[in-house]
Amino acid sequence: MTARAAPSRLRRLAPGRGALVAVGIVVTLVVLLVVTGRLETRKWEPFLLPSTWLFLARGLVVTLVVAGAALVASLVLGVGLGIARSALSGPRLWLVAGLVEIVRATPILAILLVVYIAMLRTGITREAIIAGIVGLTIYNSAVIGEIVRAGIASIPRGESEAARSLGLTYRQMMRWVVLPQALARMTPALVSQLITLVKDTSLLFIIAAPELLSFGKSFFNFYGNLLETYFVIGCIFFAINYPLSRLARRLEAGRAPTERIAVTGVEEQIESTVAAGAPVAVTPAAQRRSPVP
Repeated sequence: MTARAAPSRLRRLAPGRGALVAVGIVVTLVVLLVVTGRLETRKWEPFLLPSTWLFLARGLVVTLVVAGAALVASLVLGVGLGIARSALSGPRLWLVAGLVEIVRATPILAILLVVYIAMLRTGITREAIIAGIVGLTIYNSAVIGEIVRAGIASIPRGESEAARSLGLTYRQMMRWVVLPQALARMTPALVSQLITLVKDTSLLFIIAAPELLSFGKSFFNFYGNLLETYFVIGCIFFAINYPLSRLARRLEAGRAPTERIAVTGVEEQIESTVAAGAPVAVTPAAQRRSPVP
């Protein structure tokens, strides 16, 4: 093994080793709490019953359905917003950009509460699940729209100019030239946003949607094992999100550093370009941060 290959191999193994260390720490803490009597063994006994897992599975199904529906709707709206921000100019661009930034700067919990209360008062629906899907879609559409905008901006201008010189319309250029390349670069960021979306479904607990956390509340109210129940629910979320996290890392590792896209905040946006040595558009706020790895 060469000296250059060794650090590369260590970087690939680091995420897996980090996860093992994290699991080891959690298991050690649980064992210590049980041994010292702070976690009573009897409070874990309900998790040995098949009925417990069937009960929690009902909440998990709702969580996954909400996440899936919000993801599909967010992708549709987000792609439209990203293209709009790339194509529009003048007042229309300012309007779209302003709406996107307002949503991204607003806590998602506030969006969920506003949407739910607004739907109740207008009589649109009393279903918390529908309100949750709408609220998550609004927020994630804005985030995905910014990811799409950054992905489109990362494509060298020469690609679009060459497509237009061949007689392609703007729609054809976006469909056949720009978006396919941008999508490949956006995929790691989109997978990361999916992880965030799955975790954000737990906020539907606040509006009494029957998702996994709400089922957990009913469970520990019956058995009196609050800490144990939340620990198990945390493990369920980890089991869902960790493979997605590894997938995002693998997809990102497969891209050259100059082709990676990162959207880190409302005022901190970093756009990478495909051409080595091409200028990278970085906002003043982002200049104060370390570069994208």
